[in-house]
Amino acid sequence: MVVLVLVLVVILALLIVCVARAAALRPTLPAGSPIDAGGYHAGDEEVERFRTLLRIPTVSRDNPAKLDCELFDRWVPTLQRLYPRTFQTFEITRIDEYGILMRWPGRNPSLAPIVMMAHHDVVPTEGQEWDYPPFAAEIHDGQIWDVVRSTTSSASAGAWRRSSTCWPRVTFRRATSGSSHPAARRPPAPRPTTPWRGCASTACIPAWSSTRAAPVATGVPLGVTSPMAMVGVSEKGHVDVTVTAHGTGGHASAPSKNDATRLLARATERICANPGKPQVADAVTAMLQELAARGWLRLSHHLCEHVALPATRWAHPGGGYRDGPYGSFDLRAHAACGVARKERPGRPRQRPTSTCAWHPFEDVNAALARARAQAAEECRASGVAADAVSVDIAENSLVNEPSPFSPHNDAQFDYIRRCVAGVYPEAGVCPYVQTSCSDSRSFTKICDHVYRFAAFIYSPTARGLIHGANERIPVDDYKRGVEFYVAFVRGLDQLDA
Repeated sequence: MVVLVLVLVVILALLIVCVARAAALRPTLPAGSPIDAGGYHAGDEEVERFRTLLRIPTVSRDNPAKLDCELFDRWVPTLQRLYPRTFQTFEITRIDEYGILMRWPGRNPSLAPIVMMAHHDVVPTEGQEWDYPPFAAEIHDGQIWDVVRSTTSSASAGAWRRSSTCWPRVTFRRATSGSSHPAARRPPAPRPTTPWRGCASTACIPAWSSTRAAPVATGVPLGVTSPMAMVGVSEKGHVDVTVTAHGTGGHASAPSKNDATRLLARATERICANPGKPQVADAVTAMLQELAARGWLRLSHHLCEHVALPATRWAHPGGGYRDGPYGSFDLRAHAACGVARKERPGRPRQRPTSTCAWHPFEDVNAALARARAQAAEECRASGVAADAVSVDIAENSLVNEPSPFSPHNDAQFDYIRRCVAGVYPEAGVCPYVQTSCSDSRSFTKICDHVYRFAAFIYSPTARGLIHGANERIPVDDYKRGVEFYVAFVRGLDQLDA
């Protein structure tokens, strides 16, 4: 009886401490004053420019021979026609076959430049069933129906057009790439010997990427009622691996327990089902604290902290392409299976499956070693030789190490908070680990501040449509995104560079 009373007293004390700490938890507010668009409101003319760009189907292809080069060739001339004043202000340099780097020299050339980045290529739409034709940019129910890939590209151009009468202190660079998606056309990492010279600095925001970046997310779970601007401060690494199984042969009418196909399936499932131990980065903790301060997660967060439960097992608030348990993807590596080639049953050698291994806190070699250890464990459990299943880096696979973490508690990150507060005053801001790869990873080689953020409101439905059929964006949300980029450019002199 005495023990039970003591246990109840401890639980009650824990609850009191958690409630007290939860009550004291407050959202992080900008240290500086909000930065808005200065009274500017995007009009229908900006929407029409955007729709004109959307009608150019710049579809990437894994096989460059299937690329429609004429469509990509139209992109830059169309930008020049739509935004003539912007192109009169900026210096233009080609950075790849279809990409450009635009430079707006600042008043003080000694200050480190800022780079904003996007891509204008899209994934194919073949095989998708659309209610309205993709690449027609039709407006229905107040929404633009199209493959919305050039939101930032067009919106930031609109911002330059609006702001080109001012002259900021810092040099402003704008990059747009036509080779974001296919592996064969990834842009090379920027080096100081290229037009990126001078971008290496710890006192600037040198890469502002919209490539597969998180938006201002609505419908955030866990009782968070306000939108959250999810700013990626790191991104997971990536490597494609091929799993090859060697098993007993024979006719498909009498399959063996350890035929290559079944052995391959078990080994691949074991690799995917054992992603490694979770690790909580400071950025993930900061994300949880911001969410906790805005919803009922507040109390749960402190309870979990004290009783050592994995608070971050809950759903990710909007950094992924669809809703679901993305929080765990912020904490650990994961593997996704994809069929690469079909073989006949009964063959003694099978390798039809590749896995895509992502790892936020381990390098490629560690991820590969872990996958091989899981494959060997399945071989032991199946009673076959340890080398019956091999795991190797896939041919022509990109090998991307995880990106280092950019600061989320300094003046550069606060500048993002200030711009969000000026245009989306109802929204919170928090860092997170981006679960996919973006072109901005190249910039981490030359600078310490790289942020991944697409400044458009996206609902859970909209997030689930990215790269899928019926992708669309509300007209009003697009206009508001243009206003954010106007605010971003307009306030550059307030950024302590």
